[in-house]
Amino acid sequence: MKFLLFLFLSLFFVLGHSQVTSINKGKVIDSILVGGTTNETFALYLPNSYNATKLSAIIFIFDPAARGKTGIKPFIASAEKYNYILVCSNNTKNGPYETNFEVIKHLFDHIFSKFSVDERHIYVSGFSGGARLATAIAVLSNTIQGVIGCGAGFAGYPYHPTDKSKFSYVGLVGDSDMNYQEMVNVKTWLASQSIQGEVFIYEDGHNWPPSEQLLRAFGWLELQAFEKGIKPKKDEVIKAAFLENLMVADTLEKKNNFSHTVEEYERILRNYGPYFKLDSIVEKVKKLKKLKSYKREQKDKVRITKLEDTIRSKFQAKFKSEVESAKIKNNFKWWRKELGKLDKNYVNSERNLLQKMGKRLRFNVFALVYESSNVYIRNKEFKKALYCDRLLTVQRPNSAYIHYRAAQSYARVNNLEKLLQHLGLALQMGWSDKESLKKTKEFHPYIDNNSFLEVLNKY
Repeated sequence: MKFLLFLFLSLFFVLGHSQVTSINKGKVIDSILVGGTTNETFALYLPNSYNATKLSAIIFIFDPAARGKTGIKPFIASAEKYNYILVCSNNTKNGPYETNFEVIKHLFDHIFSKFSVDERHIYVSGFSGGARLATAIAVLSNTIQGVIGCGAGFAGYPYHPTDKSKFSYVGLVGDSDMNYQEMVNVKTWLASQSIQGEVFIYEDGHNWPPSEQLLRAFGWLELQAFEKGIKPKKDEVIKAAFLENLMVADTLEKKNNFSHTVEEYERILRNYGPYFKLDSIVEKVKKLKKLKSYKREQKDKVRITKLEDTIRSKFQAKFKSEVESAKIKNNFKWWRKELGKLDKNYVNSERNLLQKMGKRLRFNVFALVYESSNVYIRNKEFKKALYCDRLLTVQRPNSAYIHYRAAQSYARVNNLEKLLQHLGLALQMGWSDKESLKKTKEFHPYIDNNSFLEVLNKY
């Protein structure tokens, strides 16, 4: 597969390019069919400055749930400012990498045959599992100029960046994101492998970054393009980006968020030191680091990191031990107790840092169980998947979708009574699309069952 990826990323430049002129600019076009396929599509956005007669920069975007339009929307402001074509697959999603690579090969072949792409300006990005996929693509090829990883770091071996990786990497993560600690460590790993990288942290949970954060990421990638000599330096672009980052740091300082302020000022020194005289910022950083508030914040961050690791490991160990046996009579008493303590002590804490830690842990446990369920379903280990989906109802008892998943799981193990129970709960909690329930393959054996039809008609 590595050779295959390298091959199709290296040879497209000699295939020739059609010039696409019929697609509307400045508008997201969803569900464009990939040539040579029958069911693979992508979303596309051409900036208003797009010129079919000129080479264009491009960014391939990967959403973890195969939502092309959703993946493109946060990038539109950056595409307009820096003139990027945006492409997001409607088929790549969290799942086996080999399957995703085949879809990506088809997509790349199609795009590179239809658009005049500048080989020096090919970028990839993704959110959550899509971020890991994007980095894997960059690792496997020598043609990706930069990666924007959102809400997650890297995949495991052999898709992990090494000192042989030539791309620039910029990470974006919310401070309540379940992968926050992972992303904090990404910068250290990049430095150890001599990979140019930055990680931007902002207030948010596990979501696609807002457009203003992506603009910061693209601004940093512009600096990288200047430094690598693949774009002529533009003083006005550098100055504008410098002032925008300075405003972020100044705003944080006014909020007395000294730890984050120092991080932002130090980022400015790293990236804009070669262009401006920044003695005043150097002095400001020195003064901030002497503040008792700053020192206290730093100690709190270290303490919370250790505490977070300890609690996360406890939940992971419990899950691992229980899912192997997947006892159907498990009443999840331990989980209810420990999740309750997590909410009381941290999620509902008046201390901001503890509250964010609690939210990260809550989502981390949910993601662990949810993704494990999907893996077990793909592997046809339905008893383990049922354990996971039952545990999800403990975590999110008021979610119609979670009860729908539980109903599917009970259908796979032929437990009609529990299927109907959770199907009824899903309908009570707002699941209104009854036609989708009739089309759900797990429910097909029960579609003419009187009890099944009675539940559908009751709500």
